[in-house]
Amino acid sequence: MSLRTLVNLLATPFEYCYDSYRAFKWSKASPLCPIDKQLHYDILLLAHTVEKGLSVSNPRTKFGVEKITQLLSFLEEYKPEYGLFPMEKSYGCLKAYVNWHDSINFDLGVFGDSVQVYLDRCVELNLEPKGGVKLIENGNNKINMEYELALNGRFSCRRFEPRKVSPEIVERIGRVASRTPSQCNRQSSRIHFYNKPDDIDRLLRLQGGAEGFRESVYNLFVITSEMSAWSGVKARSQSYVDGALTSMQVLNACQSLGLGACPLNLAVTNHRESLICKAGEISKGERLIMMIAFGFPEKCDLSVARSERMQVDKILITH
Repeated sequence: MSLRTLVNLLATPFEYCYDSYRAFKWSKASPLCPIDKQLHYDILLLAHTVEKGLSVSNPRTKFGVEKITQLLSFLEEYKPEYGLFPMEKSYGCLKAYVNWHDSINFDLGVFGDSVQVYLDRCVELNLEPKGGVKLIENGNNKINMEYELALNGRFSCRRFEPRKVSPEIVERIGRVASRTPSQCNRQSSRIHFYNKPDDIDRLLRLQGGAEGFRESVYNLFVITSEMSAWSGVKARSQSYVDGALTSMQVLNACQSLGLGACPLNLAVTNHRESLICKAGEISKGERLIMMIAFGFPEKCDLSVARSERMQVDKILITH
């Protein structure tokens, strides 16, 4: 065993201990977690349970009373200055809940009155309802051969033209990435964008895996996930799941817009992660998932890593 391997092995328990400390400090259940973060994710989680209840084949009348009561309690504590989105989403969800019961002539009674109090508050604040359900036409999920071809054609690009991607295109990438599924629709992922040469150089030097093409990167994403979205031991790895899904959506969005992109891993120590957060002005309450170098591919036939895939029967295991 080499000295380097031994040092890494001995350091592993300390890294896990620091992971635990960070989880305790930033977890939604932690007393150290900012109250606005706690309420933000508590509200989103409970509001989504209303959406899910309305989206099943035969919703049960007056479903979710206990959870909706808890949601209303959180909304009483929540202040508009924390950000309007949780309130707007709850507004839409609860409005759809009331409307559905009205459509089947079901009286929600005193419970319905308590829901209406919140709906009236939203009207007074001139909020826009942003939650609930929407109708998808039957057969909307059609076979799309072009989409399949594009997914199969994805590759990692390491040769970019020396120009910045426009804010409009970056926003389009963000809009596609915002559709990424997340556990109970928490939407914990964050996409940090950099196009200043000094910032990119500093971040990629800390990442350490882009040597050889670091100087040709003019646009960079850092994908993260807020730890305050999660609590409890069962969700200890969920930041990485949601963050990885968002990362893949960003890569697909780049591909769909004619851009090249290269995912760069962030398998780093907590100390290095802290340095990256500081350099990128990222909250230490966010876990780093990966960096993505992207931009316009050079106008030439590109030599890219073949990255041969294993046979499908080695990956797809039918039980």
